[in-house]
Amino acid sequence: MKTNQIIVRDIVPDLIRLMNKFNKLIKQPHDFGTNDLLYPMEIHTIDTIGKNQGKTVTELCNLFGITKGAVSQVIGKLYCKGYVNKIRNKDFGKEKLLSLTSKGYSAFKAHTKFHNAMDKSILHKSGNISLRQIEQFKKVIEKIEVHIDMYTGI
Repeated sequence: MKTNQIIVRDIVPDLIRLMNKFNKLIKQPHDFGTNDLLYPMEIHTIDTIGKNQGKTVTELCNLFGITKGAVSQVIGKLYCKGYVNKIRNKDFGKEKLLSLTSKGYSAFKAHTKFHNAMDKSILHKSGNISLRQIEQFKKVIEKIEVHIDMYTGI
């Protein structure tokens, strides 16, 4: 009978393979109906702003788990491409509140539709996985993230 430690050791190569595939995926741009190719980080930033109008760069950093510089760089690109508005916060002059332009909103809606179809496909291909199993899987991912954070200093 396998111990938990052996099972974890068996899972690590699977996780590494999955992360490598994910890293390859996040380098591939996609057109979300705006005639621009958007990288996953760009469209996910648009998606996050679309779901959280009025958030600041700092708040996005906390949501994504990346540096302020990295988020600012993506926001700058999206602003130049016409997807994002940056409005100075009346209460805190240095702070800028983020919102989507109409072009950004179009990409946001197309991305939502794309994910709805992808989510259905994943659930269909996953067979009869119960809600409980999905919740347990999410908890495992959260624990792995905490463990990784210990080694990366996040």
